[in-house]
Amino acid sequence: MTAPADGWVTASEFAACTLEDDPRSIAIARNVARATLRGWLLDDLVDDVAAVASELVANALRHGVCEPSWSQAPHPVVLSLLRRGPEVVCAVFDPGTGVPRVCVADPFAESGRGMRIVECLSDSWGWSEPGPYGKAVWARFSEGGRAAAPAEEHGVEQPLTRLLVLIEVLTGSSPPQLQAVA
Repeated sequence: MTAPADGWVTASEFAACTLEDDPRSIAIARNVARATLRGWLLDDLVDDVAAVASELVANALRHGVCEPSWSQAPHPVVLSLLRRGPEVVCAVFDPGTGVPRVCVADPFAESGRGMRIVECLSDSWGWSEPGPYGKAVWARFSEGGRAAAPAEEHGVEQPLTRLLVLIEVLTGSSPPQLQAVA
């Protein structure tokens, strides 16, 4: 770790796990996120990141792994966490081509609120342009929350791009085009 003149810590760490096309993967993603953030001593972000990891993996399993050609893949979903100082990016790669959107769910509906939860709990979120092998949906968090400085100010977009390129290279896809929301 180094501490620049402005006092912002620039430590970087990375964790990833592959997940099966199985509903139990949602709980696994939540547990991996919790354990990883606790290991990084980012206790203030544990609950929000774990909830968002659950939602992103649930969406990946429900919408991204629905194509018949992907049902035989041994690990169709990848959860990754990237830390840089007090900021964390949670990204989930899935083989689907559809992009996420925030919906207005019927008050009595049992689903349809996942991306609204992601939007509310994260500082910003977005996705890579879907390619022949899928896309990555990501959410950015910081210990200061939305009141913290924008991602570009601390150079988070560069590590995010590297993370998405790494995920897509490992899965055989082309380099991502980032789409940001919030």
